[in-house]
Amino acid sequence: AALCLGFALQAHAHAAISPALGVKGTPVRNDAQRPQKNSECGNIDIAKNFDSSTAIQAAANGSFVATITNFNGGIDGSRQATALVDPTGTGKSFVSADVLQNGDKNPNDNGSQQLVVQLPAGSTCAGGASKDKCLVSFTTAGGFGNCVVVQQAAAASGKGDSQSTSAAAASSA
Repeated sequence: AALCLGFALQAHAHAAISPALGVKGTPVRNDAQRPQKNSECGNIDIAKNFDSSTAIQAAANGSFVATITNFNGGIDGSRQATALVDPTGTGKSFVSADVLQNGDKNPNDNGSQQLVVQLPAGSTCAGGASKDKCLVSFTTAGGFGNCVVVQQAAAASGKGDSQSTSAAAASSA
């Protein structure tokens, strides 16, 4: 029984990225997952939660900002993450994405940092009812993480006229 309790305690997560797939509001410690190959969003039902989850708006240049929050320090609570993008939104077609601004790998405290990620060149988000969303899986250096939904700007997806966003303007300044 003690061994089972030990494994259960280890399953509690130590960092989460928001807005998290399937989570209403700010994620808490128990909302973080342990992403793995073929289960990049952990145990979250992607199909059930994809369209109802808050989406991050990507800039016209394909970059977006997410917030990572750790719930304990050290590598276990790492705020440094890698990112995978599935342009279909199904969780079955992930490719690597560049994290342009990352968090601390071995933080001394609990806190939040901004992650800036670039969708792969030529990506067209085609998921969800609106056909303009991607699924992004984050995994921290400590092995925790979760998925977020990213909605692509019309210009970035090639679906309309060029649109300017504050993030795109800031990146070109």
